[in-house]
Amino acid sequence: MESCSLYFTTFGGSMKMEEEILRGRKKAMSLLNHRDRTKWELRDRMERAGFSEEAIEDAIAYVESFHYIDDLRYAKRFAEIYRETRSIARIRQDLTKRHVPEEYIEIALEEIEYDDSPALARELGKLCRNGGESSYKERQKIAAKLYRKGFRTEDIIQAMEKYYSQQ
Repeated sequence: MESCSLYFTTFGGSMKMEEEILRGRKKAMSLLNHRDRTKWELRDRMERAGFSEEAIEDAIAYVESFHYIDDLRYAKRFAEIYRETRSIARIRQDLTKRHVPEEYIEIALEEIEYDDSPALARELGKLCRNGGESSYKERQKIAAKLYRKGFRTEDIIQAMEKYYSQQ
């Protein structure tokens, strides 16, 4: 009789695990349905949802098998999308915060050729609303804001010289 109850307990436990694995796969698909995520982001969201490590690993393997999650693709798309609005340093920081491997970040940044100029020109245009009529102090404030956004000092100086020479 004891072996019979042990069988049902074990069988019942494996059914619960199978159900959790199925729920984990559905949750992963649902999370990826809303937007792309890195492997780390997906793992983090599933941990916060209370899934076991086994269910999380299975769900990640499941979505990876269909190429629904791919950190390299994520890094490339992220860099391409934000190349016009963010500095290279900011893109690197954002990808690092999302736990994208460094080698993937490098590949993504190489594809956009490490070019900050479109984003820098855009930010400079937003900050210089009054045209070419800026005092030295105002120009220093603008340069400081651009520096804090992650642009390199040499690039800021060149962009500002070009911008104010055209005004």
